[in-house]
Amino acid sequence: MRAILIGLVSSTALAVAAGCGGGGDRLSREELVSEADAICAEYEAELEGLAEPESLADFERLVQDAKPIVETGVEELRALEPPEDLEEEYDEWISRNEENVESLDDLQAAVAERDEQRVQEVVQGLDQNEQEADELAAEIGLEECASE
Repeated sequence: MRAILIGLVSSTALAVAAGCGGGGDRLSREELVSEADAICAEYEAELEGLAEPESLADFERLVQDAKPIVETGVEELRALEPPEDLEEEYDEWISRNEENVESLDDLQAAVAERDEQRVQEVVQGLDQNEQEADELAAEIGLEECASE
């Protein structure tokens, strides 16, 4: 489960950030890919440093620890201004990743309630959404942000 969560979190954070411009100058495709991939790599490393869960309680802590890392990554990525020709793909990518960030709250609640069935349902939804987000990231040209 840790690998799924880390993959979801990494892709979500990076994808969301890369899509929404913050009012600055637009980046070229190459600049966007370089900057977004660097951010994704940084936050992926932080997520990989989290302890491997051995119990549901450990998994609850993992979600709690991962969420602020993901949110910070999303904020940084959100500040990037994509080129106009990638806006549509980025908007879709952002939507997918925002859904995943919101789903972390659902996951955290399900884990806290020890509702294993709900945990599995949320993880399955996250996984499917993450796969679609990864495909969009790859279409944009991102590598680190599209990796699982």
